[in-house]
Amino acid sequence: MAPYTVDVQSSAAERGTGALLQKTKNPTRQDTTDSGYASPPREMGETSNNNLTVKLNDGNEIPQVALGVYKAPNGQETEDAVTAALDAGYRHIDSAARYLNEEACGRALNAWLQKTGTPREEVFITTKLWDADHGYEPTFNALNDSLKKFGLDYFDLYLIHSPSDDEEKRVASWRALEMAQRLGLVRSIGVSNFGKADLEGLLENATVVPAVNQIEVHPFCQRQELVDLCHQNGIMIEAYSPLARGNKLEDERVVAIAEKYGKTPAQVLLNWNAARGNVVLPKSLTAHRIQSNYQSFGFKLSPEDLDAIDALGAENYVTGSLHKTAD
Repeated sequence: MAPYTVDVQSSAAERGTGALLQKTKNPTRQDTTDSGYASPPREMGETSNNNLTVKLNDGNEIPQVALGVYKAPNGQETEDAVTAALDAGYRHIDSAARYLNEEACGRALNAWLQKTGTPREEVFITTKLWDADHGYEPTFNALNDSLKKFGLDYFDLYLIHSPSDDEEKRVASWRALEMAQRLGLVRSIGVSNFGKADLEGLLENATVVPAVNQIEVHPFCQRQELVDLCHQNGIMIEAYSPLARGNKLEDERVVAIAEKYGKTPAQVLLNWNAARGNVVLPKSLTAHRIQSNYQSFGFKLSPEDLDAIDALGAENYVTGSLHKTAD
């Protein structure tokens, strides 16, 4: 069965939200500035086969659910988790140089590809540039180092992990990502942990608009102003900590909605994020939880229940102060 694909650009147009983004290979600031990009339709959270992808502003498609491997060790436990995720149907793995587990992810990925005969192109791999490597040449060195650790010749998505305090270095790193995309070392480029001011500053200097901004998003941390800015520029939201690190799984309001659908609270929180059109990055190293998380997208929350979950939305960062910037 072919993957179920949602074109967020077309979806926005169908809902009367303004001009479409131009479908260029490398969308520029001029291409997207005047677009009336709006939040994707909530129907995106429902699919029967879980092979749900969304289209980025550069025309590339990204699986809407990924296995996150933050703080996973660079060894057998992570290899087993990546293998379990791929066996369960995940086709997106999200790592980072800072996580120090790119080698384990790469070993598991390449072994699984060889074992199953799956083409490399069918698995979407994301990793990130760490803060210490900002600058044009350091960025290329870090990218090549990550490719070597993964045992790959390209990444599907490469992100600036967090905005450098040095704006000159930040812009230089982005220039390097733009060049890496032209060279075919990465297919899509984006940012992570960029607040409103960070993103606006980058857009003023960018030739290629970031395809994604990976930030903390869940019902208790909705960051709507920043999300709206991203949507206005055609930038996809990738939601990390979508389960609020498990801190809200016993919230009585979430539990009540989960019981209504015969689902777990975790599945409800993940479904809510996907229904907003976000790429969702649940992290787990446990095979049964990895599988349970992946089964979060085969049902549809009612508009009333989505509104009830929206109402939980007080700002509550659960991942600490690392990378946090003002929205």
